[in-house]
Amino acid sequence: MNPSIARMVISNMQKGIPIADNDYQLTNREKEILQLLSRGNSFKMIAVDLCISLDTVRTHIKRIYDKLHVRSQIEAVSKAISEKLV
Repeated sequence: MNPSIARMVISNMQKGIPIADNDYQLTNREKEILQLLSRGNSFKMIAVDLCISLDTVRTHIKRIYDKLHVRSQIEAVSKAISEKLV
């Protein structure tokens, strides 16, 4: 990495520029579920709202956690809010 690129990277990190949501490669459905999760909906409520099974919600949630590199609902919602994913 040349010095000018390194300066830009460090500058952006210091400014706290959020990572764009497409960097996480979340699908539209995963974004939708993350939005509902951030509103405080339970997995069951999400399943009912989206007309999908509870197991499907759990699968989406697991993929969201993997993509966001988090281990809990609180971490996922916190990261989504701080990085303006929702």
